[in-house]
Amino acid sequence: MNQKKLFETTRNATDQSLKFTNSMIEKSKKLRTPSPKVDKIGTTVGSCIGAGLLLSGVIAIFTFRQFWAIGLLIVGTVTLVSNYIYRRRLTK
Repeated sequence: MNQKKLFETTRNATDQSLKFTNSMIEKSKKLRTPSPKVDKIGTTVGSCIGAGLLLSGVIAIFTFRQFWAIGLLIVGTVTLVSNYIYRRRLTK
């Protein structure tokens, strides 16, 4: 009798803990995904920064700073491509 009571108490405590954990996981999923407005603002700002980096890379080519130009062109391209992929993923 005593073992059954102990078993039931342990099972109830485990069930309550599991329910609490699952509810926290669901709440954290909602907090991890930003609103569509924030997504749009973020991708727009990121695209502007990427375009600025590309423009800086082009200017660096004309001022004969090849090392900086290559770096800026690569970083700007990666920024623009990643923002483009993220925006396309959001619209699907």
